[in-house]
Amino acid sequence: MKAALLTDLNQFEINEITKPQPAKDEVLVQVKAAGICGSDIHKMQSSWKYELPMVMGHEFSGVIEAIGENVKKVKLGDRVAVAPLIPCHECEYCRAGKYQLCENYTMIGSHRYGAFEEYVTVPKENIINIGDKITFEEAAMIEPLAVAAHGVMGLDPKLGDVVAIFGLGTIGILTVQWLRLAGVKKIIGIDIDANKLSNSLNYGVTDTINSLEESLQERIFEFTNGSGVDIAIECAGSKITEEQCLLITKKGGLIGYQGIAYSDVLLQREAFENIFRREYTIKGFWNSYSAPFPGAEWFHSVDFIEQGKIDLKSLISHRFALDEVQQAFDLTVNREESYNKVMIFPERKEDLQ
Repeated sequence: MKAALLTDLNQFEINEITKPQPAKDEVLVQVKAAGICGSDIHKMQSSWKYELPMVMGHEFSGVIEAIGENVKKVKLGDRVAVAPLIPCHECEYCRAGKYQLCENYTMIGSHRYGAFEEYVTVPKENIINIGDKITFEEAAMIEPLAVAAHGVMGLDPKLGDVVAIFGLGTIGILTVQWLRLAGVKKIIGIDIDANKLSNSLNYGVTDTINSLEESLQERIFEFTNGSGVDIAIECAGSKITEEQCLLITKKGGLIGYQGIAYSDVLLQREAFENIFRREYTIKGFWNSYSAPFPGAEWFHSVDFIEQGKIDLKSLISHRFALDEVQQAFDLTVNREESYNKVMIFPERKEDLQ
């Protein structure tokens, strides 16, 4: 079968490798669609800490091609999405149902071969049936949608809250859609990309701020009658926006961090003092899992996509065949043009259904 092997930082080779066979508790998935994650891009820009060569790809969907002898609840031909985290089920966090905090996890696409290939084996418990209504492209985006749900569920916004979202990429826009469903009154989108700011209005953002061109604090206080937002959610992964959350949130407010900072975050005195002077509640969110595995985040995502309440298709900006994976990563790593979700298809794009 064909696979895109990562051999060095942002260096891919398309090779023929042996088609895997599922173990007794696994299934073999024929990959139909796989997304490039923001974390994949950062890994190509800084460092890759896993074994090489590796097949990346942890946001994906496909069809069950083969079934291990112990697998009972799925059948050949089932259309599925895949949760990429494989928890150990033995550490204290797994025993408490906090699988996202597992101390000995394995991740498909970094510790073991992922979806930038034609077929991939996955544990039976990682399979989520998507039925017949959800497209493979949509199903490949259930993983980032579940990540966004994990943060929103953890913050538990109240009807009528005012929320600021830093970073209007895929996770930011998916978070906006969950907030809209939760009944948030005002969603303030913050970014430095004019296209993303304009586009965010189509998904539920009510007000936008270009923090490169405007005074963030002045604009926030204009929108909130001088009080600040009830909740600030950081999805950009910038050391600047990580700090800005602490400057625009009202007294007693909530701050949620989802973006990964890839450099040290140093706080000015005002930002740090606001933590205790304003008595903030600060929460961090990692991954997308809860009990029973893979969690309500995943099952809610499937339900709301089926009901047509979440828009995923319009977030896909680029589509590439597996042979074009290098071109796809060059686009994202080098920021050759504006992009949102970039999708890879191991089979011909025109054959996708």
